[in-house]
Amino acid sequence: MWAIAQVFAQDKPLPKFEDFKVTEVFKGVPASPILRTAHQRSYRTVIRLAAKKGPNFAGHYTIAQAGCGSDCRVNALIDLKSGDVFDEPFKILAVPLPVRYVDSPGEEILEGMSFRLESRLLIVHGCPEEKNCGSYYLEWTGTKFRLLRKIDAVER
Repeated sequence: MWAIAQVFAQDKPLPKFEDFKVTEVFKGVPASPILRTAHQRSYRTVIRLAAKKGPNFAGHYTIAQAGCGSDCRVNALIDLKSGDVFDEPFKILAVPLPVRYVDSPGEEILEGMSFRLESRLLIVHGCPEEKNCGSYYLEWTGTKFRLLRKIDAVER
């Protein structure tokens, strides 16, 4: 069983969704996803269906997620304006952590991830590529995710 380590002596507070607001939310017709890699083509149906639902992250992006086992998720980020698909933030995310989320208006929750339409902040709880388990606080820059903070998980 894994749990997120409690960090009591933090030198700075954890990033908050409000600190990474976007200026506008896309309301147009989503562009068709451009599937460039074999990995993306393997999950084309999930990616296309997610894109049709409209944005759920950072104003004009959609985070798509598919299962790849009992505690495994495959993720993709779709730019609904351009159709670009990113294998971000992690191609595979193992989510063995029993994570409890605080209810927050407008917050989207997929297994192991927490995010909002109007924010560039993504919080990931799990084991990217099935290692380095923890909580990751990431900012979407428009081309990639930038790690803001990581809290290691501990085995108990």
